[in-house]
Amino acid sequence: MRKRLVVLLTVTIALVLLQPIATAAVKAGAKCSKAGTTSISAGKKFTCIKSGNTLVWNKGVVVKKPTPAATVSPTPTPTATPTPKAPTSFDDLVENYQGIAYAAWSKSREKILTSKKTDITLKMIMGPSSQLTYKEPLIPIDLVSRMYAGNVEPIEIYYLAFNYADREWAVNQMESILPNSGSRWVTDVACRTQATCWGGGSFYNGSNRYLIVLAVELQTPEHMNGTVEAHEFTHTVQQMNIKKGRPAQEFLYDPWPPTWYWEGQAHFTQHAAVFYDSFADYMKFRKNTSSDLYTNQALNAQYLENYFVFNAPDAWQKNYERWYQYSIGARFVEILTALKGPDSTMEMWKLASSGVDFKTAFEKVYGISFDKAMPIMAKTIALELGRS
Repeated sequence: MRKRLVVLLTVTIALVLLQPIATAAVKAGAKCSKAGTTSISAGKKFTCIKSGNTLVWNKGVVVKKPTPAATVSPTPTPTATPTPKAPTSFDDLVENYQGIAYAAWSKSREKILTSKKTDITLKMIMGPSSQLTYKEPLIPIDLVSRMYAGNVEPIEIYYLAFNYADREWAVNQMESILPNSGSRWVTDVACRTQATCWGGGSFYNGSNRYLIVLAVELQTPEHMNGTVEAHEFTHTVQQMNIKKGRPAQEFLYDPWPPTWYWEGQAHFTQHAAVFYDSFADYMKFRKNTSSDLYTNQALNAQYLENYFVFNAPDAWQKNYERWYQYSIGARFVEILTALKGPDSTMEMWKLASSGVDFKTAFEKVYGISFDKAMPIMAKTIALELGRS
């Protein structure tokens, strides 16, 4: 985890007469100190680049001189892109939809930076031929624990990782750690084929045993940045606050929150936590993992309003894409985080632990009925996708 050092500087400014300073000529291949810096020398513009493990000046490009007859306009002073105005309530949510992403990211970042880590211990159980795709899983787990500090208890988590060759081994291990928790999930869902053997699951026995299971067959960049680990640990925190494991049947709730909230919160958190130090990266991966939302023209406000259902009936399951529960659900949670911060979204799970249903909890936490908020949120998400 990166450490940040805040240094308070007291600067005394004095006016002095400056003499011209001579600078050494830049040569291609010579060492330089900072990648991306440029220098003009002998009619060429040189850029500091990384060559192997060394920073050196590149070959340079010739700087064209303006002709005497040309009229040279003064170079405009670059201006910072203004931050879009953040919404303050459901009343101005649609009007300020462009400020939602930054508000949610910045509130999450602030919570991470101002919170202390929670003591989380991983009890690693590796498949005989398996290797972790992300070598330091405690890093994203620690970030999530900071983002939801106050909602995370010090715990020990069994951390089971397996590849395609170790599937049956993983089934037996999972059954040993958490009996009757659906260990065939390993072969039936997480790792049905070698090409789809990735992702994970979070399991809890309702008392004192937590288990994260990761399929680590695919060694690709999108599986190696810590977001999968952050996603699954978010599920652990959810279960920690509701004090029970997830229902075996995906579309049965009461008072368990709907799947689009369960998965949406984890999907939002994986980006907000892992990329807390770069809004640009947050937006990049947010878009990468929801690219299909932008291309599906059917996703207008009415479609989205109909998507957020409870105890999904058969008709819903036949007509709506279940995998959108991750990306569409993340936009739902992003809005709530933008308005009231990350802790508010975890408060929903605490209320559920006492038997409060989702709609009642929503109104209690956000001060508006779910039925009244839903058309506003659907319209807002549609605008974010370029629809109406």
